[in-house]
Amino acid sequence: MEIVRISVSPVSPPGPSASDYSKMSDSDLARAVGDNFQAFKHATTPNATTDKIREVARRSLTGDAQKDNEIQLAREVLKRDNVMDELDSVDDNGKRDGVIGPWNPNMAADKLACNRCMQPPITTLQITF
Repeated sequence: MEIVRISVSPVSPPGPSASDYSKMSDSDLARAVGDNFQAFKHATTPNATTDKIREVARRSLTGDAQKDNEIQLAREVLKRDNVMDELDSVDDNGKRDGVIGPWNPNMAADKLACNRCMQPPITTLQITF
């Protein structure tokens, strides 16, 4: 038997699915916004905006893997007000102004990770007689 032809097609790795975003920690979700910052960037400034995140989240899925990834990410961010709050206010002493600077996602992720570490551990006390 002789092999006549072998062909290999390049395949792009798929982005996280909506269910993957739902499984991310708040900190990882904020970092994902940073990784996809251009999708949420305002056209005339170097900043992203909360309005742009909402706009992207309202879009219908397209079948385009990258665009659908951005839409799913925006939708998950909107489900978690604490993440949106940190993205928006981390650089302005807690004040929300709708502007998300390029440095905000990493700052927010660090703060969200720190918040998780500072929560008291859940302990269970079992008393038996």
